[in-house]
Amino acid sequence: MRNIFSPDSFLIKTLNLFCDLMFLNFLFLICSLPIFTIGASLTALYSVCFKRMKKNDLPIFKTFFAEFRSNFKQATLFWIIYMVIVGVLGASVLISHSVLDEAYSFLQYPSSILLFLIVFSTVLVLPQVALFDSSLKQDIKNSVLLSLTNFPIVGMVLIICIFIFLIADLNAKARMIVISLFLFFLFAALAYFFCIFFRRIFEKTLERTGQSLDPEDEEDPDESES
Repeated sequence: MRNIFSPDSFLIKTLNLFCDLMFLNFLFLICSLPIFTIGASLTALYSVCFKRMKKNDLPIFKTFFAEFRSNFKQATLFWIIYMVIVGVLGASVLISHSVLDEAYSFLQYPSSILLFLIVFSTVLVLPQVALFDSSLKQDIKNSVLLSLTNFPIVGMVLIICIFIFLIADLNAKARMIVISLFLFFLFAALAYFFCIFFRRIFEKTLERTGQSLDPEDEEDPDESES
């Protein structure tokens, strides 16, 4: 019984992780309220998740805002461009679907295919911004290549997101449950789960060049300024 409640037990570690994800989810939501900051907030979320995998006593608040600040410009630039492109294509698909007659429904296919390709090929952009000190152009290029070579993992991420959306679209009760879960902890929980697989992608890629991936050993942005 004593071992169950020891700091190193599986139960306590799981409870600590759950509490950290709840707090991390709250920080993500607060920093995402101005819609244009979602990119920086999501990048900080990924960064904390990567580091939390290696360090159980990670200071969540300090690390989140340090990463939010250090990656703000690059992540926000990408997010604004992404939001405009996806918004235009998404609106085009919705308008075509609701306005055009069924006989002309094929006209929405080009926009739908392009929308899917853009979303699919950019899944790994912000995780790269969170981990690596490289240009946005290089991150986008790498994301396209890594998404194609890791189709099952990126496909899994999209399928999970679509599945959650479909559940929320079932009825009002299901929608409220899904929204409540996202407000409670689901954004952070999904990010943490996805980061497990993203980390494998990056580790496998870096191994080919003789490098290693270890966020725990990266310099803390706050410490570098002091």
